[in-house]
Amino acid sequence: MRCVILAAGDGSRLAPLTLQHPKPLLHVLGRPLIDYTLETLVAVGICDLILVVGYQQEQIRDWVGDGHRYGARVNYVPNPNFELENAQSLYAARHAVADLPFMLTMADHMISKDIVHMLLTRRLQTDTLCVDRRASSAPQLSDATRVWVNSHGHIRQIGKGLAHWNAVDTGVFLFTSAVFDAMDALRAQGKFNLNLSQSVTGVIERGNGLQACDVSGAWWTDVDTLEDLQNVEAELNRR
Repeated sequence: MRCVILAAGDGSRLAPLTLQHPKPLLHVLGRPLIDYTLETLVAVGICDLILVVGYQQEQIRDWVGDGHRYGARVNYVPNPNFELENAQSLYAARHAVADLPFMLTMADHMISKDIVHMLLTRRLQTDTLCVDRRASSAPQLSDATRVWVNSHGHIRQIGKGLAHWNAVDTGVFLFTSAVFDAMDALRAQGKFNLNLSQSVTGVIERGNGLQACDVSGAWWTDVDTLEDLQNVEAELNRR
């Protein structure tokens, strides 16, 4: 299976650290953030990687290269509109993944191998989001995308502003081409600057459905701010 990794954003909330370097290359315990993501994917057998790049992309290309030293094959997709919402990066990768199911994750989300294992062992061929019902740390909750999962394990709503929610988006998806169909339908309505929540809502509303893969208890974290970075380093030291 292929994995698309979104690494195009300018990481403005981590300025001034990101004024000279892209967020995926910021160090966590002396190592670039993106190394953790790439090594986790390779460790579970996902070696065909598509890296969507934009801001300071030359630095990312120079560091990661063709992926050989990670044991991976890395192809790059440029997103010239990286200053817009994050779904622009996903849409930029549509031709690279063709019509095959693919995994999606973020270069600024650190995820454990357990999460990827739980997603892949379900052998799903439908659009799926890994959710955490027991998220409690500050990096997980401070800018969380909330979801409502019904009793049948289907996600019915997703968004940062949900008043009623019972799980948190971990940033790990399994997508089919249905997500691009939903985005094309929204773009036909003049909605071009889409975020991932809007795109996923389009999948739900078109009747394709979105499964929840409950990964509660598995470790993951989001890195958006300097406080997040400090919390992550402290957590890794404890672990």
